[in-house]
Amino acid sequence: MDSVYSFCQTLYNCIYLPIHYYKDGHLQLVLPDTGFPFDLAVPHLSELASREQAVAYHITKEFHYIGLVQNKETGQTVLIGPVISIPPSPASVRNIMKEYSIPQEHRELLAELYQFIPQYSFHQFCHFLSLFYQELFNDRIDIDAYLNIYTDTGSTTVASLHSAKIYDAKEMEQFHNTYHYEQLYLDYIRSGNVDGLKKFFSNAFSIQAGKLADNTLRQEKNILIVSVTLATRCAIEGGLDMESAYQLSDIYIQESEKLQSAEDLYHLQYNMLLDFTRRVAQAQLPHDTTSDIYKCIQYIKQHTNQAISTSDVAAYVGKSRSYLSHCFKKELGFEMREFIMRCKLEEAKSLLTYSDKSISEISSYLCFSSQAYFQNVFKKKFGVTPNEYRRRPSVPTY
Repeated sequence: MDSVYSFCQTLYNCIYLPIHYYKDGHLQLVLPDTGFPFDLAVPHLSELASREQAVAYHITKEFHYIGLVQNKETGQTVLIGPVISIPPSPASVRNIMKEYSIPQEHRELLAELYQFIPQYSFHQFCHFLSLFYQELFNDRIDIDAYLNIYTDTGSTTVASLHSAKIYDAKEMEQFHNTYHYEQLYLDYIRSGNVDGLKKFFSNAFSIQAGKLADNTLRQEKNILIVSVTLATRCAIEGGLDMESAYQLSDIYIQESEKLQSAEDLYHLQYNMLLDFTRRVAQAQLPHDTTSDIYKCIQYIKQHTNQAISTSDVAAYVGKSRSYLSHCFKKELGFEMREFIMRCKLEEAKSLLTYSDKSISEISSYLCFSSQAYFQNVFKKKFGVTPNEYRRRPSVPTY
């Protein structure tokens, strides 16, 4: 058994990269060996193998990455893929079935296949190709240079378009004027100033935005995506933990793609900006917060579903528990263990309001020692029991 065969098996066991290995044109190994009556990589083998390059790749219409590394002297070929960067949508699945002539009765098998396919970026995929090249040729290549993936072309086309647009804008005296406007409302998000943001949007503005699409609906969706991106960065700067901010960003972008009217998009954008601002207000940090304490806060907020302690946080930051606890109390005015509990209870409020999970499930998810203990600390903090809060989510809390 040759070394490449063994290498393929070892690599798959580490990162679950789909692999077909051929020796002298004969299939030697398939990973994972699902036994399904269809294959999403092999249909591209002939075209990739016909290229002169030792390394080649193809990106399908549905953004599957398929790669090939071949050493014609030794007769060894490795077919890699499909690899995806995001799971396919239902529409993509339908297109894939049509493209590969997969019968409707195999739809569930296709969905099951995606449980085996790892998610990697295109850049990672290219470096997997480089890794197999090194194994087959006992040599190294710069995959970026070899495949001309990131070639600097000088952007002559963009430069020409830019020059023409500048010329037309000056002739027509139509200039972008959104920068100052953006900075104003982003400052409200960054500072968690909900009332200020509302007052800001109650004013009338003469906005001259750029052209981002060829139709109104796509234009507004693109503007919302830009707004979400800016709001996400400002919210993180204002103290919202990174994972919450990015997850919220993803949700709003996905929701915007479902809408089919400019009016609905305006409404979603306004509520998106308010949502980010409110969350920043709840997670407000002092401007002089040190990097160690910032790391503590991020870690705690991202691990509310675990039974974390001050020692766990200290181990993550790489500082002693006593030192970190002292700094935490000095900078924020309360103990770290109090903050851990506060974060758990705030997430409990969110789950009680926006999910149908039972009190027992929420208590277990947030790693309280018992449901009774969870109910006691919740009432002590907010003045109402979890059940009362769920029935009246707008009840005043303190």
